[in-house]
Amino acid sequence: MNKVKLGDICIEVGKYGIPAAAVDFDENLYRYLRITDISDDGCLLENDKKSLNEKDAEKYLLSKNDIVFARTGASTGRSFFYEEKFGELVYAGFLIKFKLDENLVNPKFIKYYAISQKYKKWIDNCQDGSTRGNMNANTFANMEIELPNRKEQDLAVSILLVP
Repeated sequence: MNKVKLGDICIEVGKYGIPAAAVDFDENLYRYLRITDISDDGCLLENDKKSLNEKDAEKYLLSKNDIVFARTGASTGRSFFYEEKFGELVYAGFLIKFKLDENLVNPKFIKYYAISQKYKKWIDNCQDGSTRGNMNANTFANMEIELPNRKEQDLAVSILLVP
């Protein structure tokens, strides 16, 4: 089992989302992914969907092998792994995006790691801020992950994968 840092298994490291206000959901606009749209177990919530009406929104579209982490508040560390089945999503400013390198890791292995008890314990130990949790891109990039070999990652993902 190798210990690696999250930043070392990524193509893009720690990109902050767009700092913009949400608008009522509109199918003609991008859906806006906010911390409140992500459940504690990393699922996309479908209630209270919002959109974004900003000219630069496309610069913040999620794509294959992207994972985002909540960086502030009571939900610090909450994660969401993007899959195309979710449609076009633009991620909000309180989320930090990492693009996983599938040549170095099975991206879905990191998806499952980011909802594990080991990960949640790491979050609890790392938060700074006296009243609200707060973590930056550098802290996430330096997160150490115990990474089995690729064959074991693939096996774990195949067992954990739910339709």
